[in-house]
Amino acid sequence: MKEDFRIRIAVWVLFIYCLIPLYTNAQSGINSPYSRYGVGVLSEQSSGIAKAMGGIGAGFRQDNTINLKNPASYSTVDTLTFIADLGLALQNGNFSENDVKINAHNAYVSHIAIQYRILPKVGMTLGVMPFSNVGYSFSSTETIRRDEDGVITSTNTYSGTGGLRQFMGGFGWRPTDWLSAGVNLSYLTGDINHYVYNRYSSSDVQSRTLLYSTDMAALKLDFGLQGTIRLGENTLVLGATFAPAQKLESETYKTDIHSVSDTVEIADAFSLPELLSAGFTYKWKNRMIGADVSYQTWSKASFFGEKNGLDRLSASMGFMIRPDESSKNLFKRSSYQLGLNYSQPYFKVGDNKGPMQLGVSAGISFPINTAYNSMSYLHISGEYVRVEPMAKGMITENYLRINIGVTFMERWFMKLMVD
Repeated sequence: MKEDFRIRIAVWVLFIYCLIPLYTNAQSGINSPYSRYGVGVLSEQSSGIAKAMGGIGAGFRQDNTINLKNPASYSTVDTLTFIADLGLALQNGNFSENDVKINAHNAYVSHIAIQYRILPKVGMTLGVMPFSNVGYSFSSTETIRRDEDGVITSTNTYSGTGGLRQFMGGFGWRPTDWLSAGVNLSYLTGDINHYVYNRYSSSDVQSRTLLYSTDMAALKLDFGLQGTIRLGENTLVLGATFAPAQKLESETYKTDIHSVSDTVEIADAFSLPELLSAGFTYKWKNRMIGADVSYQTWSKASFFGEKNGLDRLSASMGFMIRPDESSKNLFKRSSYQLGLNYSQPYFKVGDNKGPMQLGVSAGISFPINTAYNSMSYLHISGEYVRVEPMAKGMITENYLRINIGVTFMERWFMKLMVD
């Protein structure tokens, strides 16, 4: 039996390893001019059911469900179960500035994760997901001279690519029936390239191209706690997470493309903030409600050697109901979710605060019988996100996102009774 266990673990790890090239090639999946700032547009790091519940995670503790936001939840996996969770997002973005509107379509892999128990009361999770994404291209033109010889204009074109990817492994331990603790160790790696092309309508004026480039890597720790309180037949889960500030090791340069010798290395270019989050979920009968709040000290973080970030407050809440888990009707056995989330900006655009973000989501999770006493789930959710500028003259973004996830659950070591 132990040999069979090792073989099946090896098969799944190999499967995840083979998916990583697909994952990395699918990024960045974004077309936002706001990804020019900071380390890019931060990714939502929830999965499965929690994604449709506004992205809650600190207090989310669902049996045999992978919750990547709080490693303390990994201890929920039982001895007989192995879980693999995969997610894909399809996105349509609408960008508007004054009377100009454009659309962009993207698809990307949102997460890949596996979870299983390695010791009594200890669960382990391995996963990969984006931490941030950079992808944009836009331009602006202004008149710099108008006289009897004609008009000379200057056009600046800005473009960028890259982002950070997060490869993580974590443990969740349940020392008592009511308390769980966990830790994630993540390896962050990636590159970001920002180009500024300066062109003139007159050939007498020399054009210029600047490149801001960086290759980054760092180890990142996240700690989590969850406490479970039984209230008769109901359950209250309180949770909290903490991530210390972290310096990103990087090779960062500012280069004038037309002058090879004009390359300046930027020291201590990037760092990440502290993160503190807290939340709860409350289960009664076939229902669950939950909420999260998190705070990040981005004002102390560095972006290309400068500290111009903003401390960020985020909040989310969600609701779930499963009409009748034992029903033969598929739709009654399925679970339904609703969610809301709100985030303040973590960067400045010039002298102004960046845009705030407000989202609403709804989803359904279909149970699928895959083998004897094994159950998998298909998660489908829709999300509307509005990125609202806090100053006039900035771009408003509207996203309609379809999230598709699959949770594979296999029952291992099930002992069958034979008459």
